[in-house]
Amino acid sequence: MATYSFSDAAIADLDAICESISETNTDFAIRFFEKVREKCRKFAQFPNMGKSYGTIRADLRGFVVDNYIVFYFPRSDGIDVVRIINGYRDLESLSI
Repeated sequence: MATYSFSDAAIADLDAICESISETNTDFAIRFFEKVREKCRKFAQFPNMGKSYGTIRADLRGFVVDNYIVFYFPRSDGIDVVRIINGYRDLESLSI
């Protein structure tokens, strides 16, 4: 069975994003959180399906949810989510 996990940094990212969104729209924040979880379940089943971000770090992959990129490392039985970053940031400057 495919599973996914979140690093401490990814949890902090998700908390900050949802908190920021909920300041103006609590329902949208809940929907965003659920979208992230649903896509994580899907990508855990097919870990290599995400876009390669190997230029940032070897084996790093990602997928988009709204304006955010969910970065993860594939493993044989799922994915390990390491960061959730606004897609408008300078991705090359990230330390993942």
